[in-house]
Amino acid sequence: MDYAGYSYSALTQAEFYKAEAELLRFGDKLTHSPCARYMQTTLLAFDACFAIHMTHDFVLPVVPLITAFDLTDWKYHGDTYRSVRARLPEFQFPEETLSAAPYALHYMQAINWVAENTQPDTVISLDTVLRLHEILLSGTTGDNRYRGFRTSYLPHKKGSDPTRIPLEINELCQFANTESFSPIGQASVIHHAFERIVPFEQMIDRTGLVLSFMSLFKRGLLPHGYMVPICWGASVDKEYRRKLKDSSRDMSSLETHEKFREHWAIYNARNTYMSVVIADSFLNAADRLRTKWRSRDLRIPANSAMDRLLDLLLAVPGLSTIRAADIIGKSYGATNEAMRQLAQAGIVREVALDGRERIFICEQSAAMITEFVENLARMGSKAEADGIRSKSLLL
Repeated sequence: MDYAGYSYSALTQAEFYKAEAELLRFGDKLTHSPCARYMQTTLLAFDACFAIHMTHDFVLPVVPLITAFDLTDWKYHGDTYRSVRARLPEFQFPEETLSAAPYALHYMQAINWVAENTQPDTVISLDTVLRLHEILLSGTTGDNRYRGFRTSYLPHKKGSDPTRIPLEINELCQFANTESFSPIGQASVIHHAFERIVPFEQMIDRTGLVLSFMSLFKRGLLPHGYMVPICWGASVDKEYRRKLKDSSRDMSSLETHEKFREHWAIYNARNTYMSVVIADSFLNAADRLRTKWRSRDLRIPANSAMDRLLDLLLAVPGLSTIRAADIIGKSYGATNEAMRQLAQAGIVREVALDGRERIFICEQSAAMITEFVENLARMGSKAEADGIRSKSLLL
């Protein structure tokens, strides 16, 4: 496939640059935000909730997702299923969401893998694509035996000929290693082409999505692994998004195919721009709660366990003392004393898990995070009901 022949209108390119400028501005803000250093998982959890919402009729509860991801990384050595089954009393997943929760955690693991393994000179290869697909299916604790590409034709012969898939994915990877377009323009081409090829039997959309995000990581638009909730916009008006995806597989009319490719690009650019606005508004909400806590009669020496805990609890509302000490880099004794003072001040509440372990719950930050995501879900439902997004994109 000759990706060099792709072109976008000046209006579409303006949308790219607008979104990219916002990502760069947000990255600069993160470096100056006192609580941002602990927000990476929280922001990623927002994106994961709506990545799942694209294929399900519910939005996963975000605080259990944040807590489960922390447990997965710290206590269960990457095993998402054990983490979901742990079912901490304060942060349980509703029964109807239990089967989807591991896939949200796998998505978060895949993004983390990309963030940790992507540099400007990173080479995206066929093995990269297979690895991402495996993480999205089984998590980082899979058997590392790739399931491989599909070997049969799709209905109506859409998608690529199965025998050509390795070649076409390799060509797509070669394009992903260039800088032929602006970062978001390149990401849009990658995702659109991935949907045209349909290389796998399952987890096609999320694999293409994460692969396209690699362009943003490679080219410095998502610094330090901070993901913004791009999937929120993609989960709004699912029917229109399905139409865009289907159009990528219809090559019967080249003119129609190129028109919808342009719509797909605008759609991605506007989703990215809006996701930065959303992430920015969450940081503002967290800063307001941070100011409220610090206006209390608490002794907070700079860089102390208390100082760091007040920022950490804004992002992770449920922690054991030993885990909190590990994250903030302070001793167990200093962290435990700070937790005790926060409990006395009513900022955290102690909960006994069993005879040997206890966690501290910050109900105020949990409520802030939950309310924020629920409000996003309501906004999305209203926009979908009003049909505003589809109409605006077709203008």
